[in-house]
Amino acid sequence: MNYFEVFGLPKFLDIDLAALEKSFHALSRKYHPDYFSTASAEEKQQALRMTALLNDAYRTLKHPIRRVEYLVNLEGFKPDGSKVPQSFLMEVFEINEQMQEMKAGDASPQRVEALRREIEHRAAEFDAQIEAASEQWDNLVRAKASETQLRSQLSKLTEILSKASYIRNLEQDLEESA
Repeated sequence: MNYFEVFGLPKFLDIDLAALEKSFHALSRKYHPDYFSTASAEEKQQALRMTALLNDAYRTLKHPIRRVEYLVNLEGFKPDGSKVPQSFLMEVFEINEQMQEMKAGDASPQRVEALRREIEHRAAEFDAQIEAASEQWDNLVRAKASETQLRSQLSKLTEILSKASYIRNLEQDLEESA
């Protein structure tokens, strides 16, 4: 059972978060281990497995990026840094060099702020790309698109996630060095 199925959801990337939360709470009550105190050992174990599955599924599906990552992995795609264009990698390398200068204390406060804004801008661009590609995925699923079209869209999502991971790492490095 995949995370979408746990909550009775189609494999859409734009989901109703309020409905997801409501379903999570209802299912959590249904499978809460306290309700199985007099049950057989097998039933208790099943309740524990369902509780763990519910928690994992909810944590994943409520977060938009994790939801996309989960879907592409579920469909057999894996973000792959080796497919990221060389030009993009060079840009990331340059930003990384600037961050090293900053950490060494060789950057002015203005340069540090400009670097922070650049990384935040890049992250926002990737968020927008993921959102647009997710909307395209949902439209293809609703239209019952061909397997070829769906796989092409999953490939596009995977490529965006691969690039975005580099920017997320830069964001994390920046936060840790602040």
